[in-house]
This record gives sequence, C-alpha cells and structure tokens, in this order.
Amino acid sequence: MILSTPDISDKHPDLEFLPYQFKSYGAKSSFYGQVETIKAPDDNSKVKGILATPGEGRVLMVDGGESRKVALLGDQIAANAHENQWAGIIIIGCVRDVEILNSIDIGILALGAVPKKSSKLDRGVIGEALVLNGIDVKQGDWVYCDSNGAIISQEEIK
Repeated sequence: MILSTPDISDKHPDLEFLPYQFKSYGAKSSFYGQVETIKAPDDNSKVKGILATPGEGRVLMVDGGESRKVALLGDQIAANAHENQWAGIIIIGCVRDVEILNSIDIGILALGAVPKKSSKLDRGVIGEALVLNGIDVKQGDWVYCDSNGAIISQEEIK
C-alpha cells in the first residue's frame, strides 16, 4: 500500500503529526503500523533486543531525546528488524551505516546520521508513553509515515 500523509491529514485534520524534519533511510519510502515505544538515552541495547523479536507489522518508535551523540540504529539491527517483519523504525535521534540502510526493505525515519555506535549498558524503557515535542505517543497507537512526515492516530485508519 502506498500512502500519503498529506492525504491522511486532509481527511483527518484533527490527527497529530510528529513535528520533526525526518530523513528517510530505509528502502521503503512509506510505511505504517501499530506503535511499540522505547526510550533509549544514547544506548541502543533495548532497540536491538526488541527488533530481534517478531514485529508483526509494527513500527518501533525510539525516543532518543534528539541526541546527535551516537547512532541508535545501524545496518545489522535494521536487517534483523526486516527479517523479523517490523514495518518500520522511527528514531528521534540518529542512525549509521546509511549506505546499507538504504538497501534494506524496511521503513526508517531518523533525524540524522552519525558514525559513532551507542553504548551497551541496557539503559532504556520499553512500552512507556512518550512525549515527543509536545505530541503524546503510546504503545498501541498507529503511525503513518512517508517522506512528508509521520502522523499519529489512536485508531487504525481504514
């Protein structure tokens, strides 16, 4: 399914969108799914762990606090996410291995790229409600993404 967040926004003007200027890094330019949340302060241990489990078409929303210090996603973790049938990953922070991420058939949105890997101290929280630039996002919400941005809905849009 090819989706258009501008069309969704026009049909559902009350829906919130994430107020970030995302860059697309995966091979899929549009994706959607039910949200799984993670807070990951400069540590991708929890990101790696959850993306190694069955995604069942979900989208992982990672609150990296807009940090540009380290990457919270790289090629190996993204490839694993694809193999485990995650629909996409949104990183409120950075990724790395950009040239390889572009070839993986998964949706990836992030704020930017940096070469440095994150620490592995098992910090972070899975499933906690996030407040992203004033927008509430919780586990079980739906997110619809393309090169225009990401729209959040409490219910699936049909």
